[in-house]
Amino acid sequence: MATDGPSVAIVGLGWLGEPLAETLQARGYRVAGTTTDAGKADRLGAAGLRVRLWDINGPLPACWPAELVADTLILCVPPGRVDDYASTLGRLASLAAAGGIKRLLFTSATSVYGGPGHKTEQHAAPDSVRGERMLAAEQAVRQAGVPQVLCLRLAGLVGGSREPGRFLAGRRFPGGEEPVNLVAQEDLLRIIPAILARADWPSCLNVCAPHHPSRRAFYTKAALDRGLTPPAFDGGGEGKHIDGSALTRWLKLDYRVQDWFAWLEQRKAQD
Repeated sequence: MATDGPSVAIVGLGWLGEPLAETLQARGYRVAGTTTDAGKADRLGAAGLRVRLWDINGPLPACWPAELVADTLILCVPPGRVDDYASTLGRLASLAAAGGIKRLLFTSATSVYGGPGHKTEQHAAPDSVRGERMLAAEQAVRQAGVPQVLCLRLAGLVGGSREPGRFLAGRRFPGGEEPVNLVAQEDLLRIIPAILARADWPSCLNVCAPHHPSRRAFYTKAALDRGLTPPAFDGGGEGKHIDGSALTRWLKLDYRVQDWFAWLEQRKAQD
């Protein structure tokens, strides 16, 4: 590996990993990544990325792949695509640690918070199978031997190809007055490079925009903006309110999305 400039390896060049790789490369990082899609590997390789075609559900190699040797490893692998999620990520992180990875950023999720109410980083107590799996994965990567680990607990992901107007359209749900907890792709592409530039990583941070309209209001507008049948909601509900302000205080960087209705209007105008 060349020694000039910072380097990042991204396991999972998907909805977040691919544009993040492009963003970091444009900022002068040497970027490598993995995908299970041969066509994507060819396309990204032609754009100057070092890409390994790798399905981590298969047997892991005996040592960390040379293409992925880097200063920092970013795990962008959603649980639905990995068998035995916590164990697999833990073994992968251990392999990375043995291969010289010094920092690991894991894109976790706010499903680690169970029950209603205001949730800060100290309140992890899952009440779902998904949340338990995610918290177990956090623990596994922290115990893998990488010197510095940051678990980013991402709220609901929107932007790019993830169109919220289609999420709930035409269906019926409870909890219409519960707050939405979301983060936009464009904010993640600002926040993660800012995190990489810092040396004083905390152990975990929530990533959630500060605007929390009701599910009824947000998803109704999102569907109508796309010409879709809006969802119907029964009842109210307190819901969870994810507090993403610790990140902004630490980075001294505000979320770009401060108003989800304005964000929906901007997306509609760009069509």
